[in-house]
Amino acid sequence: MKQLILFISLIFISYNNLCAQSKQVQIEKVENNLIPFVSIKGSEGMNIYDRMKYYNVLGVSIAVINNYKIAWAKGYGYADTARRYLVNSETMFSAGSISKFVAAVTALKMVEEGKLNLDSPINNYLTTWKIKENDFTKRNPINLKMLLSHTGGISQSSFFGFTPDRKILPSILDILNGAPGSDNNRIVVNSEPKKEFRYSGGGLMIAQMAMMDVSKRDFETINQEKLFNVLGMKNSTFQQPLPAKFKNQTSWGYSAAPWYKGMPYIYPQQAAAGLYSTPTDIAKVFIDVQKSIIGKGKILNKSTAEKMFTSQSNVSEGGYKEQIGIGPFLLQRADNTDKDGVYFEFTGVNAGFVAYAIGSVENGNGAIIMLNTGDDFNGLGKEIRRSIAKSYNWKNFLPEEVVPVILTDDQLTNLIGRFRRSEDEVIYIRKEGNYLVEKINQSNDIICVPISKDSIVFTDFNIKGKFNLDENGNAMSLQSEYQKTPMLKMKDHEFTPTEYLLAGKYEEAKNGFRKMNMNEYQLTYFAYDLLNKKPVQLEASKAILELAEEKFPNSSIVYNRWGNYYFLIKNNELAKSNFEKALKLDPQNTEAIEMLSKF
Repeated sequence: MKQLILFISLIFISYNNLCAQSKQVQIEKVENNLIPFVSIKGSEGMNIYDRMKYYNVLGVSIAVINNYKIAWAKGYGYADTARRYLVNSETMFSAGSISKFVAAVTALKMVEEGKLNLDSPINNYLTTWKIKENDFTKRNPINLKMLLSHTGGISQSSFFGFTPDRKILPSILDILNGAPGSDNNRIVVNSEPKKEFRYSGGGLMIAQMAMMDVSKRDFETINQEKLFNVLGMKNSTFQQPLPAKFKNQTSWGYSAAPWYKGMPYIYPQQAAAGLYSTPTDIAKVFIDVQKSIIGKGKILNKSTAEKMFTSQSNVSEGGYKEQIGIGPFLLQRADNTDKDGVYFEFTGVNAGFVAYAIGSVENGNGAIIMLNTGDDFNGLGKEIRRSIAKSYNWKNFLPEEVVPVILTDDQLTNLIGRFRRSEDEVIYIRKEGNYLVEKINQSNDIICVPISKDSIVFTDFNIKGKFNLDENGNAMSLQSEYQKTPMLKMKDHEFTPTEYLLAGKYEEAKNGFRKMNMNEYQLTYFAYDLLNKKPVQLEASKAILELAEEKFPNSSIVYNRWGNYYFLIKNNELAKSNFEKALKLDPQNTEAIEMLSKF
């Protein structure tokens, strides 16, 4: 008997070791097979740590869903560089707009409970605040279905949050009313409901108010009771500011954006952007919704889940068809005809954070990826997602691999050059090994794969490009399959305004920008961006500000930027006088008020 028990124990231990080894193999496969949008046949995958360094991403957290279970979860890099905290599977990140999907799941649960209705006017459930009636709402009263599917014609696409030093945060009523201090206008219906998809964080705030009014509970409590507690989501909260108990497990946020204040922002707009969570916790929501489709979910029943995944409007078309359901976005390849090839997703972007969440409608696959950088939209996160999709054989998710054609060195050389896309936009094509590399102005490199002597595939969006060659095989122009006219190859003496600017030829640059008729916000943002580049572009910024003042001598924001310029070069006298002029032109100029308080 003892021998039998020992034998069974050994089998059990061996099985567990085998499973652990198998999981480790899958993790390493994902970590070493990051790929661009289009995979090149025969090319090697990229390593996650190398790509983190390339994109300057400090911390990443991943949870992989396979067969309706969390296959594994793992953290990479730093959650907080100052405190030297490493990312682990319990590190919480700002989830951004993934908040909207989670809030939609809770709202649909309340529909099942009979507390809300998808098709009845939402004003029937709002008691604390009402949508103002106008011609749009008279024709089509706004309902919860419209709010959750962004088809209600509601204002306020996004919210920008507040720095932690903000002493008084707006309430949900302040946000809905656009009260002073909310930093947004009143949430209204300002286009035809049900006509089209129009992304609206304001719509989710109306849904949040209705959920609070009918339940007579705060939003955090509603989600704790109906979702978090049921699914064991111990590391999730909508509470803003964050509760003290989570202080040591939340990631810091990072961004190189010039407006970013170097600290995680507070989002009192809870349903739209306020969720803090982990990939593991968000994966639990995705898995439960996937199980609901087969009638095994804890939160929603099968009928509700089917409604959730029913398209309410088209969003975009191209290589992928994107639609909006009641809560999630629905995604599938344009050529997909298989129900197993349909996915639901949501992306979150808050100050200092980016997050990606995706799941298959059928078969229980998916991935949640959270990063503590606000600068990685469509970069590292999607490379990781593609590696997971490839490693776990997601049905019809990735584009077909591109089979490259090997061109001679001379043939590749004949294709390189500068191709003018617009007045101030250049496509640079250079040769690197057996491939070409595209760079749009000062953006990141994009690999281009030759598929014939005059055609390439841009691997960022699976778009084909065709060169028009002269009789000697030299490129004269380049045209993508979606462009109506070709981009002509630029002469050696031909330059865009930005090229002149970066070359220090400021008068030529200003002449070029004058012809573009840029507005005051375009010019001043350009100047501000130059002031915040590393290394700082002082003279280039000064040239743009001179042009901005010439064109808009009575613009408050122009003198804000002059104030920034002089403050940076430590000329406090001129900095102060420019901020004073900005405030005189606009007495509500909060930036000028804040900067003047420093003198």
